[in-house]
Amino acid sequence: MSRYLGIGALTVVAVVACPAWANINLDFRPDFQTVGIGDTVNIGLYAVSDSAAPQDFSAIDLLLGWSPGFLQLLGVNNAGALSLLFSGFPATSPYGLNEAVPPQDGDGHYVAWAFLGEPVDATPEGVLVTTFQFQALGLTPGTLVDMLVSGGSPVGYTTVWGDGQQANYPVTGTLDNALVEIVPEPTSWALLALASVMFLKGRRR
Repeated sequence: MSRYLGIGALTVVAVVACPAWANINLDFRPDFQTVGIGDTVNIGLYAVSDSAAPQDFSAIDLLLGWSPGFLQLLGVNNAGALSLLFSGFPATSPYGLNEAVPPQDGDGHYVAWAFLGEPVDATPEGVLVTTFQFQALGLTPGTLVDMLVSGGSPVGYTTVWGDGQQANYPVTGTLDNALVEIVPEPTSWALLALASVMFLKGRRR
């Protein structure tokens, strides 16, 4: 599978394909933005109403991009998230993505489906849809996990779908990204230095 299309900027970007009345934004909220090699990176996906009132949605198609040299996608964790009919990476993507479940090549298609006839609310504070989990692989001052506007072949688009009262009703607002710094674990020389200091202090007593 090809490298994902259109790496996002460091700032939140607007979905170029969305209509003017879009009203549900998608946010990434990582638990930590600096992690050590081998650590798990948890990045929460939140659906956020752009008004003072909740907004209903029935489904989300999210195209996800990351650098597989720095991060390995482990999957999703739905603990504490919305109760949904399905939340994960479908084995077959209509956009030619998801060569595996979870995908490993740097782009993927995540799907969230509400129960039929039971749309869920995106609140002004944001509701947790799922948490993407990655493993940190290599040192970097910053690597992006992106919500892609488009990708795949045939081309698909990240879309938040309305409450189901009208078919194919997109309500996509802005898309976000997360910047993750990966640093060495405090092992090796740091722990050896600390052990040496403690050993010398012990001998002087």
